[in-house]
Amino acid sequence: MRTSQYLLSTLKEIPHDAKIISHQLMLRSGMIRKISSGLYIWLPTGIKVFNKIKKIIREEMKKIQAIEILTPIIQPEELWKKSGRLNLYGKELLKFFDRRQNKFVLGPTNEEIITYFVGKEINSYKNLPLIVYQIQTKFRDEIRPRSGIIRTREFCMKDAYSFHISQHCLQKTYENFYASYIKIFNKMNLKFCIASADSGSMGGNISHEFQALSKNGEDKIVYSKNKLYASNINTAQSKEAIEFLKKENKKIDIHKKSIKSLKNIKNLTLPINNFIKTILVKAKINYSSPFIALLISSEHDLNVFKAEKIDIIQKPLVYVSEKEIISWIGVEKKFLGPLDLKIPIFADISVYHMKNFTIGSNINHNFFINVNWNIDLPMPIFKDLRNVTKKDTSPDGSGPLKIENSIEIGHIFQLGKEYSKKMNILTQCQNNDHQKYLYMGCYGIGITRIIAAIIEQNYDDKGIIWNDSIAPFEVVILPINATKFSKIKKTAEILYNIFQNEKIDVILDDRDKIMPGIMFSEMDLIGIPHQIIVSPRHINENKVEYRARNNKKSIILNIKDVISFFKEKKKIIKS
Repeated sequence: MRTSQYLLSTLKEIPHDAKIISHQLMLRSGMIRKISSGLYIWLPTGIKVFNKIKKIIREEMKKIQAIEILTPIIQPEELWKKSGRLNLYGKELLKFFDRRQNKFVLGPTNEEIITYFVGKEINSYKNLPLIVYQIQTKFRDEIRPRSGIIRTREFCMKDAYSFHISQHCLQKTYENFYASYIKIFNKMNLKFCIASADSGSMGGNISHEFQALSKNGEDKIVYSKNKLYASNINTAQSKEAIEFLKKENKKIDIHKKSIKSLKNIKNLTLPINNFIKTILVKAKINYSSPFIALLISSEHDLNVFKAEKIDIIQKPLVYVSEKEIISWIGVEKKFLGPLDLKIPIFADISVYHMKNFTIGSNINHNFFINVNWNIDLPMPIFKDLRNVTKKDTSPDGSGPLKIENSIEIGHIFQLGKEYSKKMNILTQCQNNDHQKYLYMGCYGIGITRIIAAIIEQNYDDKGIIWNDSIAPFEVVILPINATKFSKIKKTAEILYNIFQNEKIDVILDDRDKIMPGIMFSEMDLIGIPHQIIVSPRHINENKVEYRARNNKKSIILNIKDVISFFKEKKKIIKS
């Protein structure tokens, strides 16, 4: 490729709405352009990186016998009703009618349509196991798209699905994908952690996330000092919580003192860590109580995913509004307390040992202080309801937990019979006397998000630093003052042709009358790993300069040795 025939589209200034480094550099290097909130056009430089990542993924999918297919992004709403996820998925699921008033959704994921397809195609154990995958555009109607391509409405994913006659077979394929993902991300030189995770709306009870460490990541990864324990913060537990839950946990109903025995105060100024806040959430429809109370120390944050594990709580979790609380109890939310609430009450484990704590009094502008369990309040049912903190001890006993921001780049699930039962997908068994629901696995990689994660980990003050496997071009030839020196132009052309013949992805900067400083800054910004500089300084000695983007070290080479040097360097990089 020649720059004179290419759309570089670089920007000198940082766009005002780009807050994180990956978003800034993708815009400035000419990879993407924003068309609307959460929607981007991918330009040639971005597409080249995109395609190289897809190539790596396809190579690894082939090794584990995954077969590529392609499903439509538009899916019949009826399939989502069958799976029970039409309302569970929430407002991110974009629904619409066609001209015949048929109902459809714009696919955010493909479990329903794949399960339906396999149910129509596979009717015997002889066709199993089956592993299919696709690289496809998805759409989720994000309420607040942000962080460039990390949180968009339209994005590209590799999603794979496996179908099995037994749990043992599913486990084997799950392990193959686990190992395959490690190879994929290692090829991209990503720094990542593998963490146990919550399956969320996907279903199933076993899943692992692949999280790329990044200070601008929206997820949080929790891990131990020795990294033998790692979890998404949604599912992370402390050693103390695990040990507590091993013990019998029953609600203890005892006589409590009169409300008059509690001291009622106004204008609370007590330490925040001695306050137990009361959070009301909605119960399942048709449950005997409309609300459920959750108690948690004010120094902690409620973990929604853990709270949703309580059977009687509505999923997805819905907080009771201030207006509803005032209508029901006649008190503002911040003065809400657990005393005399005639609804189920669950408390986080961390408040079990609290003494002389403070609660809301259910009277505006008033609180109760010096409250104690079994004296002023009966023991509630204790659950692990909060996010862990760095003060918590790791479950493996290796010391305090570490918590870092991260970007989810992959997620694998053992769905079991979750979808085959809901959508009535059966297959004939070997003995031919009965049919059996299929076991299913699901395996996703966020391709667009991976690009942002790689940039977040690989940049300097000049721009992006790509590795060879995914760079838009492996090498750039930079002829300095080619319009003045015919030998420079001729040498650059010869090298360009040789690189092309060797199937090395090369770009030649053949623009006329461009200042060398601009040429260097643009190529550093784009992040091409290898630079060959043909300049008046060395051309008369039949030599050129080589620079590596990652360290800017300079090596002078004979022109005849350039290709052999480059090939040897690639061997070293691969090893």
